[in-house]
Amino acid sequence: MDLAVDGLVFDLDDTLFDFRGAFVSVVRDFYEQHLRATTSVSHADAVAMMVRWDEDLHAVTQYVPDLRARRFARWLSEWPDVDLDISALTEWYDDAMDRQMQPDPEINRFLADLNDLRIPWGIVTNGPSRMQRHKCEALGLDRMAPFIIVSEEVGYAKPDPRIFRDAFAATRLARPAQVMFVGDNPVSDIDGARCFGMRTAWVRRGRQFPADLQPPDHTVDSVTEVRYLLDAECSPEEDP
Repeated sequence: MDLAVDGLVFDLDDTLFDFRGAFVSVVRDFYEQHLRATTSVSHADAVAMMVRWDEDLHAVTQYVPDLRARRFARWLSEWPDVDLDISALTEWYDDAMDRQMQPDPEINRFLADLNDLRIPWGIVTNGPSRMQRHKCEALGLDRMAPFIIVSEEVGYAKPDPRIFRDAFAATRLARPAQVMFVGDNPVSDIDGARCFGMRTAWVRRGRQFPADLQPPDHTVDSVTEVRYLLDAECSPEEDP
């Protein structure tokens, strides 16, 4: 099998953006600002509960379009004395998350290098259009990415093969196997891309890949590691 990779497609959350780290910071702020005076649950336990609930929501095979509403409803169900309704909590959360959205200089340099080398790449993300586009703007990705595909805008979400078809078409390469999909979700990112015929690189984030799925072609700890998996002809020449 030809091992050359000529193009890249990236997931957004927990791939190009450390959503999980940002989320933990936000729920810590939520405890300090809204829970400490209203619950006997400790800071550590409350944060662990909210993180676990969110992991359970993200663990489902298919994309959950009302994930945010489910998240906040669970919080308010567990702590009804919090003086917020769903609308106010959503506004508070969005403001808190905005403060966590800082560009990653290393990742953005890597993506800029891809553009300099004229390597086709783009972003495919599940989620509401407004929110995912806002993330890309805050992270400086909208100014670099040759294409960004958001599930709400196209009407289907990973692992639907149509969204991988759209990404492949946007690369303008000849075969899906020339494209590597880089993502953190074993089902929607890795298995979805594999079934379409793309190569795959899994961002593991300290986890083990599920034993019941076909393993990825590569496992990485950071998206910048995939620079070494590109076709050698696309790599920058070393100075003599």
